[in-house]
Amino acid sequence: MEHFKFEIENELVLLEKYRMTPTELFTVRVILLAKINGEYEWLQRFAQILKLRDILESLQTKGIIIKNWKFPKEGEHLVIEDIPFNQNFQKQFFRAANEMGWELYNAYPSNCFVDGQYFNLRTVSKKFGSIEQAFLKYSKYIKNNPETHQHIIELIEWGKENNYAFPTMDRFIVDLGWKALEEFKDHNVLNINNDAIKMI
Repeated sequence: MEHFKFEIENELVLLEKYRMTPTELFTVRVILLAKINGEYEWLQRFAQILKLRDILESLQTKGIIIKNWKFPKEGEHLVIEDIPFNQNFQKQFFRAANEMGWELYNAYPSNCFVDGQYFNLRTVSKKFGSIEQAFLKYSKYIKNNPETHQHIIELIEWGKENNYAFPTMDRFIVDLGWKALEEFKDHNVLNINNDAIKMI
């Protein structure tokens, strides 16, 4: 519930600070999801309802899109990835996802020793270009749901207490590793020699 309240508060701050309309905020959301996660279907559906160019021009006037960005001419293809957002705005926009992401990072076991070998578990570089991208993907997979996030944190704490064999954090996110962890907790279906693993 606290995360939900935090997200609403964050969006209200954006609406107030940048004088945005709810439609403009939603437009930014679907554009950023398209840019970062490849969620183009929502943007295409949205563009059929409202005139996207008018909204983008308004966002540029308000400084949310960089002022010197040149719009494609009428009839030219709009490349979503080329739309440059104000960095300060973008950081503010993603505060809720970052908040949950850092909670996941801090709760996740940092290292482990398996048969005397050391492994760093909080790595994300094999699957993501940055820690922020990992957090956004995590937020997307749990549908930005604070209750789901809290449940995952509780599962991780249980896993650490019971020497669960955690994968690296990037694999945990991409493979929805909390589902396997929950299955292990509820049914003990995995055959793991936990005595050979020490979580830190």
